[in-house]
Amino acid sequence: MASCPVPSVSSVVAGARQVYRESFGASEPVVAVCAPGRVNLIGEHTDYNQGFVLPMALPLVTVMVGSPTPDRSVSIVTVAEGADEPRRVDFVLPNDSATPIAPGMPKWANYVKGVLQHYRAGPLPGFQAVLASSVPLGGGLSSSASLEVAVYTFLQQLCPGMTRYSRCPAHERALFL
Repeated sequence: MASCPVPSVSSVVAGARQVYRESFGASEPVVAVCAPGRVNLIGEHTDYNQGFVLPMALPLVTVMVGSPTPDRSVSIVTVAEGADEPRRVDFVLPNDSATPIAPGMPKWANYVKGVLQHYRAGPLPGFQAVLASSVPLGGGLSSSASLEVAVYTFLQQLCPGMTRYSRCPAHERALFL
């Protein structure tokens, strides 16, 4: 049986940085984050039914590199193998959190939009970003969760002044006092 080499995190990041420079004509992205894929050793689909689960992080990762923009515009390019077309999306963030970000095509962008919609810290700046992943899509290795964690971590780095405490609703803040 032939084995497939797992690309290193640094090579996935380097590839994403290269696509960023090519796509946005910018020098270098100011933020680079990654999130692992995972597999459940036991307990698939039991975690949301109060069952036990034993997940394990994998060396396969989703990487997001990017930079803020001066306005509310968002441009994201994906180079993830197997992602649906188009590979680039452009949209404008709403001025208030009550206005939903419209889902649509491509499907991969809806995961990003969902994290943006429900991110509690803010206001979010616009940004340009590239997504790259070594986690196979649809392979049961939590590629969508890896994407969402990468986006959330990217947003945390893009808005570093926001603390965990400031993102919590008022009724949860008492837990930190």
